Amino acid sequence: MHFEPGNRIKLLRSEGASAGAPPVFQTQAREVAEIGIWGTMKKIVLATVLAALGSASALAADLGPRAYTKAPMMAAPVSTWQGFYIGGNVGGLWTKSDATWTPLPSAAQFGVNTINGDTGHSSFAGGLQAGYNWQFAPNWVGGIEADWSWTKAKSSFTKTWTDFGTATPEPGASTTMSTSLEWFASARARFGYLMMPNLLAYGTGGVAWGKVDYAANNFNDEDYRTTAAFSGVSAGYVVGGGLECAITGNWLLRGEYPFYRLNTAKSIVATASSKPAFPSGYGWNDTKINQARVALSYKF
Repeated sequence: MHFEPGNRIKLLRSEGASAGAPPVFQTQAREVAEIGIWGTMKKIVLATVLAALGSASALAADLGPRAYTKAPMMAAPVSTWQGFYIGGNVGGLWTKSDATWTPLPSAAQFGVNTINGDTGHSSFAGGLQAGYNWQFAPNWVGGIEADWSWTKAKSSFTKTWTDFGTATPEPGASTTMSTSLEWFASARARFGYLMMPNLLAYGTGGVAWGKVDYAANNFNDEDYRTTAAFSGVSAGYVVGGGLECAITGNWLLRGEYPFYRLNTAKSIVATASSKPAFPSGYGWNDTKINQARVALSYKF
C-alpha cells in the first residue's frame, strides 16, 4: 500500500491512540507529525524569500543606475558701484607758469632787456572728494565728483638786468617774480568701463578753480625800486583718467592722473617813486598743473 505523508501521520496517530498501545509508539507518532509541519513551513519561508529577492531585483532593473548629480554652487554676490561716496586723497603735483618783466614805456627807452622766467614748482597735495556713481549697464559706470585739495606749490626766479640789445649784465640790478598755488578744486564728470567686476577704468573732465598768490619786485643801485603783490581765484578746466578698485563692498581705492589748466594770466604795472616815467610791467601766464594721486573713498 502507498502511504502519503498525511496518511502516515494519521495512521501513526490512530495506531498510537489505540487502546493499549505502548508509550513509545505514541512518542514516535508525535515526532513524525512535528517533522512534517516544520518541513512545510520551511518551504513556505523559502518561497517567500525568493519572491522578495526577485521583486527587489526587478525594481532595481527598472530604476537603472543612479545618476551622480553635482551639488549646485552658491552664486557669488554681484557687486554694485552705484551710490554716494566720500573720501580723501594725497599725492604730488608739478606746476608750470611763465612770468615776464617788461621795462616801460619800452625796453629800448628803459635801456634794459625784457626778462622771462618759469615760476613752476613741485609740491605735496592732499584733499577731499565726494561724488555719486550710476551703474547704468552691467559694465558701464558714470558719475559726478567734486574735490578740493590744499597745497603750497611756491616758486620764484631772480635774474640780473642786461643792457638793451646786449647780454651785458648791469651789476646790482635784478628782478624777482614768484607765484604760489594755495589750493585747487574741481567739479567733474566720470565715465568708465568695468574691466573686472571690481576694477573700473575711467576718464574724467570738468571745470576747475585755483587760488594763486603773485609777487614781484626789482631794484638797481640808482634807487630804482618797484614791488607788486596780489592774489586771485581763477577758473579753468581739468581732464584725466585713472583706475579704481572696489577692495570691499564699501571701500574704493583709486590711482589717477588729472591735468589742470587755470586761467591765471594776470598783469600789473608798478611805478618807482624815484622814476615815475619808467614803470615796470609784471605779467604771469596760465598755470598748468600735473598731478598724480591716490584716493580712498567709502561708498554708502
